[in-house]
Amino acid sequence: MTTDQQIANELITRQLDVIRVEVGLENDLQRQIGQLEKNIEALIAGVNLTALNKTQLKQLLKQIELAIDDFYSSCEEQIQQTINDIGDNEASYLPRLFVSVTDDNSGIKHLSDAQITSLTAGILLGGLTLKETFAAQKAQLFSAIKRQIRTGAVDGLIPDLAGVFKKANNWIKATVPTAAGAIRNQIIYAFGRMNSKVKGWQHYSIIDERTSAICFSRNHLIWDKDKQPIGHDQIFQLPPLHCRCRSIVLPLTDLQAEFDGKTSEKWINSRSLTQLQEQFGKGIGKMLKTGKVNVSDIVKNGGLQPMTLNELREKYQ
Repeated sequence: MTTDQQIANELITRQLDVIRVEVGLENDLQRQIGQLEKNIEALIAGVNLTALNKTQLKQLLKQIELAIDDFYSSCEEQIQQTINDIGDNEASYLPRLFVSVTDDNSGIKHLSDAQITSLTAGILLGGLTLKETFAAQKAQLFSAIKRQIRTGAVDGLIPDLAGVFKKANNWIKATVPTAAGAIRNQIIYAFGRMNSKVKGWQHYSIIDERTSAICFSRNHLIWDKDKQPIGHDQIFQLPPLHCRCRSIVLPLTDLQAEFDGKTSEKWINSRSLTQLQEQFGKGIGKMLKTGKVNVSDIVKNGGLQPMTLNELREKYQ
């Protein structure tokens, strides 16, 4: 196995563990937004909307707005902390990875605390900061609930919040993996830019029916360190390229070596049964090793076991 194949193998393994962290956080936030929905429904059920005067209606809406504010403030804090922890862990892991696969620690540069902080604080999701992202989500949720309550106060219809909260839940589920993917790729790219051992980049995508056209077309494409395409004409773009993008950029140490990319099948073959079972559980690990399922099946169908940030830190410390 070449140096670049080893690096790809380790970063893809870590990619799946980061997805496990995302699953754990998504589960927590889904429980919290479910509780928010119940609390708001209880507030509405406790009043007769058609009997409220303007002041009472305004007070009810204010209570709901404050509850939504509290949830999104907590949500933003939890996701930012996850971004910070993943960024810190990635930045400390990459130098150790390069030393282990090259057996040479000379010249390996580390990202400074200031650089890491700048990257984790500056993550953009579709051109918006994390704070702007949640401000927009919060405003949309409150606006949708407010419309239903005001309509109910006029015509007596009981607000149906299920659809409103389903959309809000989907926003949260999209934000978590997009943010996690953004910081991983930013850290990998920044580390590669400052280290002379890195000569270029390769795009890696998880291929299944969820794979976007842009990620499918870019899978395994290579660029040199100055982002010039090699053997194709697509411009370099750092993932995430879209909402819930699962692609990562792989640093390459040798642009002349033959490296046709790392498929999920090759990755599975490089892992022992014990390693697969540690990451996926005994049953799924065995199914992966015997070829009954593949990695994309597991990721797509929610087969990854949640992983805490502490567990991620312990595994890659």
